Amino acid sequence: MSPLTRQTGATLFTALIFLIMLSVLGVNVAQMSTLEERMAGNSRNQDLALQAAEAALKYVESNLTTGANIRSLIPLPANNTSGTVTGPGLKAINVCLPNNASYWNGTGAADCNGATQQFTWSDANARTAPVALNQIAAQPMYVVERMTNEGTTEKYRVTARAIGGDSSVIVILQAMFSVTP
Repeated sequence: MSPLTRQTGATLFTALIFLIMLSVLGVNVAQMSTLEERMAGNSRNQDLALQAAEAALKYVESNLTTGANIRSLIPLPANNTSGTVTGPGLKAINVCLPNNASYWNGTGAADCNGATQQFTWSDANARTAPVALNQIAAQPMYVVERMTNEGTTEKYRVTARAIGGDSSVIVILQAMFSVTP
């Protein structure tokens, strides 16, 4: 056989190695794309929950500053530990209760006496914000606590809780509002 007609198969071997490398690269790109898509979905879910909690805070702020629907229902605390509740989500401040993430997310935190306290988000303890939001698992809820007045200025602490597109994402926001009647 002449050297021109003899084949050793080197081209076939090189092409197979090249195809294997491209296949591995293609599988990695597909996995990365799936991961990035899941991350984007989680980020969107978190944003939905954050926006819903902000909508609840905005609703309460508007109601406190331009209307008296909520303000007239919450009594001035007799002292900082009165904690008088006039209805779901409306109460006078009780500074003895913890005000941290463990208390508000229901895992429990120690109060000023050392007893474990936790807040339960339900219709019996909080109010549902009357904001019609789409793409979230549940409408946001809020709690308004009236602080001791400073002169004629009324002070309120508002805690809002919202759930994202599914129940795995929960955002809790808190804001202080001052109202001068």
